[in-house]
Amino acid sequence: MTESIKPSSSTELQHALSKLTSAELAQLFDLNEIARTRRPVDCPPEWLPWLAWENSIGSDEGWDIAETESARRRIVAEYIKIHERKGTPSVIRQLFKDLGYGDIEIIENYGSLYWDGTAYFDGTFVFGGQEGDWAEYKIKLSRPITNREVEKIKKWLGQIVPLRCRLVEMDYRSNAIYWNGEIEFNGEYNFGAA
Repeated sequence: MTESIKPSSSTELQHALSKLTSAELAQLFDLNEIARTRRPVDCPPEWLPWLAWENSIGSDEGWDIAETESARRRIVAEYIKIHERKGTPSVIRQLFKDLGYGDIEIIENYGSLYWDGTAYFDGTFVFGGQEGDWAEYKIKLSRPITNREVEKIKKWLGQIVPLRCRLVEMDYRSNAIYWNGEIEFNGEYNFGAA
């Protein structure tokens, strides 16, 4: 009979580790290094996905959309706030900032205006909406994005917003693309709304 507290089906390594004292474990593993890797600011880049996994951060929180290390570090650093307010307009605004898309404006009740002189016909809202349009929304971006980014964002938003909500449009016409050679018109971008 073994002296280990582990079940007999455990591996030899598991049995050996269970017999170690805390002092012996401290000699094997640098506990300060383990604690350091749990802070998003100090965590080595190769450990960042594991830190995200440990904190239940996945595609819903924007992990798949984040393309830079700094964006991923911001998401991990803000994970508690993200989980507390998941699906709300404020967390969606914050995630857009964290992912590097800048400030956004979320237009809720997209089809709720009527021809009563209270609003301008500037494309922000649709006049004379239909029943059920209260759950439609539009996002106005502060910078152009590619069609590929639009599809990724739409998929991501579909995972975190309430099921009743429907994204009608993503608009960046206020910061449109110009014919200045900065961007190639090869189908990667469109002219202001998707």
